[in-house]
Amino acid sequence: MDFLAAWGKYKELTIKDLPEEVVTVASQCIQDWFGCAVAGSTEPLAQILRDQFGYRSGACTVIGSDLKLDAPTAALLNGASGHALDFDDTGSRTGCHSTAPVLPAALAVAEEMGLSSEALLTAFVVGVEVVGRVHYAMGTDHYPRGWHTTATYGAFGATAAVAHLLGLDQEKYAIAMGLAASHASGVKANFGTMTKPLHPGHAAESGVNCARLAAAGFTANPAAVMGNQGYVQAASNGADRSAELMAVTDEWLILGTLFKFHAACHLTHSAIESVLKMRTRLNVDELSSLTITVNPGLLDICGIEEPTTGLEGKFSLRGTASLALNGIDTSSPDTYVDEVISSEVVQSLIPKVTVETDKALTQFQSKVVWVDASQNAHEEFCDMSIPATDLKAQGDKLKQKFSSLVNFGNADHDAMSAKVRDILTSQQVHL
Repeated sequence: MDFLAAWGKYKELTIKDLPEEVVTVASQCIQDWFGCAVAGSTEPLAQILRDQFGYRSGACTVIGSDLKLDAPTAALLNGASGHALDFDDTGSRTGCHSTAPVLPAALAVAEEMGLSSEALLTAFVVGVEVVGRVHYAMGTDHYPRGWHTTATYGAFGATAAVAHLLGLDQEKYAIAMGLAASHASGVKANFGTMTKPLHPGHAAESGVNCARLAAAGFTANPAAVMGNQGYVQAASNGADRSAELMAVTDEWLILGTLFKFHAACHLTHSAIESVLKMRTRLNVDELSSLTITVNPGLLDICGIEEPTTGLEGKFSLRGTASLALNGIDTSSPDTYVDEVISSEVVQSLIPKVTVETDKALTQFQSKVVWVDASQNAHEEFCDMSIPATDLKAQGDKLKQKFSSLVNFGNADHDAMSAKVRDILTSQQVHL
């Protein structure tokens, strides 16, 4: 069964069908994303997008502004803001930042249609689950080819979420996904620029448009995803992965969500954690060299060797290691600005950091070797791919993160908390 055939199950899904832990994690995703969007709305890229598209009036809220725009445009702008700091969640089983493209699409349509929080949360879960199935259908070579999976998988997930809100039948859902196959785009060459956070915004916008066009009778090839010359065949090696899809038929892939507690590319986090642990017992003043060993694929993502800007710092193993060595708060969005990354204290330690590769390591694993002045080697290994099992403890950490993000966005904490409660509990979603 592929992720198109699975629509029969997803279409009828209600919040009563969702296990308690799925509802908990989904609610945490929504809170975390909203905090990221509030903070991200203050970034220059968000203002540029508001200036360019703010004329498209409608009923949907644009976070961080007084604008009310149409659903596709609100999804675009909120999607970009939510990913602007690269601080939103990722999925160990969805292969991307799955909330970033799915939620803003569902949120805009739910607000415009006056739907309930339960309908929104259920559609969001459906979208994330479809993202995960696309990930399994695509296999492991799509991302290394240069595709940004948050953008590509995200277009399908956003389409599925909106399709659920619209109640599309099997035929129109397949057409909507066929449309999404011609919208799913975004390349990793744009990492470290404003275009990376635009990717989930574009995917969210596409999701709204694809589902609505299908609902209105627009046509597309239902086989444009997995059929001959379809998306899977064109953007991967096209291998038959039906067995992999069958294996996850009854699983909730959203439970593999990984939340970020450092405000940089997630693939830098294992090295950051290792350096922070070592720093508690070793003297930075006696550091001779630091070697970070990672999967070779990371060099195309966070391998910027000489970062000087805030954006470059987010995608630099060497830069984030220097931040951690200097005791500069890697969890704060305030850290990833030009003034900090280009500062003498950060730049002075970067030459001591070397990055090596080992194919045996996964993308979320790293080995860090610290050599001191006496040439003694100290080693740490870290694996950030394991989801939390204590959801209450995770929730407590996310509340602290939310407060930090709201403060960074110069927003009223009580007001923003009330908006999140409304999104999660209202009979009619408002922002």
